[in-house]
Amino acid sequence: MKNKVKMELVLDWKSLGSLLATFMFIRAAIYDFMPPEVYQFLKLLFSKVFISLQPNMTILIEEFESSLNNELFDAAQSYISTKCLSSARVLKLSRPKNFKNLTFTMSTNQTFEEIFEGIKVKWSFYIIEKKTNNNGYRASLENRYFELSFHHKYKEKVQSAYIPYVIEVAETIKLKNRERKLYTNRSFGEDGRYWSSVPFSHPSTFDTLALDNFLKEDIKADLTKFIKRKEFYSRVGRAWKRGYLLYGPPGTGKTSLIAAIANFLEFDIYDLELTAVRSNSQLRKLLISTSSKSVVVVEDIDCSLDLSDRSKKASTAEENENDIEEGKDKAHGTGSSNSNISLSGVLNFVDGLWSSCGGERLIIFTTNHKEKLDQALLRPGRMDKHINLSYCENDAFKMLAKNYLGIEKHELMKDVEEVLPRIKMTPADIGEIFMGCEEDADMGMKRILEKMVEEKEKQCRLNIEDSLINNEKKPGAE
Repeated sequence: MKNKVKMELVLDWKSLGSLLATFMFIRAAIYDFMPPEVYQFLKLLFSKVFISLQPNMTILIEEFESSLNNELFDAAQSYISTKCLSSARVLKLSRPKNFKNLTFTMSTNQTFEEIFEGIKVKWSFYIIEKKTNNNGYRASLENRYFELSFHHKYKEKVQSAYIPYVIEVAETIKLKNRERKLYTNRSFGEDGRYWSSVPFSHPSTFDTLALDNFLKEDIKADLTKFIKRKEFYSRVGRAWKRGYLLYGPPGTGKTSLIAAIANFLEFDIYDLELTAVRSNSQLRKLLISTSSKSVVVVEDIDCSLDLSDRSKKASTAEENENDIEEGKDKAHGTGSSNSNISLSGVLNFVDGLWSSCGGERLIIFTTNHKEKLDQALLRPGRMDKHINLSYCENDAFKMLAKNYLGIEKHELMKDVEEVLPRIKMTPADIGEIFMGCEEDADMGMKRILEKMVEEKEKQCRLNIEDSLINNEKKPGAE
């Protein structure tokens, strides 16, 4: 068997420059007497040879494109900030506005290399100073750009796989580094701005949330599934959004769950106060001015507007007709006559054409009385997932004891677990008792058990009284 010898021709830039100069000289010398067909053939042949001898291909990514900011430059800068520490020798350290973490960037004329799916790529950063003459004044402008170099045979894979990967990683980095915001809608006419914001720093997480473990894992799985299904939503023709309805008695943790969801997804929160919105058109403007990767929250929806079931309203239509003006004031919760939001406006806000503006958005409504809401608002596509937050159960109690008292086991825990299902105490009630115990676990467990026994006896008395009243109302009772 003959040995096959593979020879590689390695040319540096000086050699390639000399080769090109030689070609230009020969072309000028023979152009005058060579037939055009032959000349074009030789030109094409030489171009192919020249390209084959030049192994690397370079893509330039400039900071500005036609005086506009180049988003690819920003993406490359974010991506490289997490990679360059290992190879670049000179780095810049900064913390951009509204970012939580420190950021490393490459200094001028620095490079770093990495391997992506078997492809070796090299990033370089350069700055070229340009002189401009504007109205007689000379000024210096910096043209910053990245060079991405790789073997030319991988150009298709770099374009179809590596560059989209860089953009995706950069978006994730930007999302994690940014300082998240809590927005509230402003009274219209204030500087023409729809929302004002403060940094969002609520400490609630799923790890500290006093909630049934099964329900907690179900919510986390639903959220994870939602954020990974962009292509699915597009394929089935639905806007990339999801609606949650949180309902249950006051003090059961609806607000804490909203904060935990926002922290889990790393989304901003838009807290929408409907009583401050004057019309359906303004409600629509508020929606389209929210950003993607956000949670839009309307708390106590039944107190903000009259969104009660229209089928129940029909039975009392005659009575309402006689007092329509008073009913309008009640419909807006605060009695404000400036707000004219209708049920139709809210439905369009949740599931109309304008709701598709933006992406990756959660809309969460809370209420203490689910039964009061119109069925049109509750259907899938508007409120996709209904979450019942009821009175405290054993899993939630154990989490509260761990959070407030720092314990997972106690000799009174079994007694508590026996009494708790028979009474109605919210996590807020239990948390308030624990707050007064100054982290004394024995005192906290003793007080909470005493309170639970007291509530149990009270509930028994109420049940007996209700039973006696019902017996008296029965036909034939003396």
